[in-house]
Amino acid sequence: MNAISKNLIIFYSKAGMDNFHRILVFGAHPDDIEIGMGGTITKLAKLGYDIIMVIATLPNFTIADKKDERKLEAISSATILGCKSPEFLDLSPQDIVFGRRMVSLIDSLIKKYKTTTVYTQWIGDSHQDHQILTQSVIAASRDISNLYMYETTIPGGLTEKAFRPQLFVDITKEMENKTKSLKCFKSQNLRCGPFWIDAIVGRSLYRGYQMNTKYAEAFEIVKTVLY
Repeated sequence: MNAISKNLIIFYSKAGMDNFHRILVFGAHPDDIEIGMGGTITKLAKLGYDIIMVIATLPNFTIADKKDERKLEAISSATILGCKSPEFLDLSPQDIVFGRRMVSLIDSLIKKYKTTTVYTQWIGDSHQDHQILTQSVIAASRDISNLYMYETTIPGGLTEKAFRPQLFVDITKEMENKTKSLKCFKSQNLRCGPFWIDAIVGRSLYRGYQMNTKYAEAFEIVKTVLY
């Protein structure tokens, strides 16, 4: 484990002693959160943090995408990661629009859960739902101390922007839970093909190699307060 990962654990452990123990994690769709930071969620849950997963919409565009099925997949996955059932906003795709209504909804969740730490998706993602959700989360997190963005573009289109990995978390011991959580999403395994999970694991290997461990997840820092 390198110095960055050690500092993250020390930071979160101290934060826990100061009662900053609740973390909000936003994802536009079921499986977005697991792809980007399933291992980190498991690690934080082991440290005693209360992780609130918030899912904005339950898409049902194809035969493989049934709202009830995807909701059950997300609940099963959250259990594996050590979390309670996610909070489903169940917005229609037409309602995912950057504006006062969306920002106010997220703002109400931040106030409800009294959190100081928020994770959301990378704003440079090619999916418009991901972009709009993160725009809204950033606007609503104006008074939040710690705000991070995770990677989710598997599968996803390439963009002209580049994800800048600034914070790494060693998830070697949590990789098994991350993989099991992804297997809960049978609908997406069917839609994305047999190498979908392999691709996600491969990225974790790549991020791990960058920080001298086996598996890792990377984040962009919007803002953070350590001391």
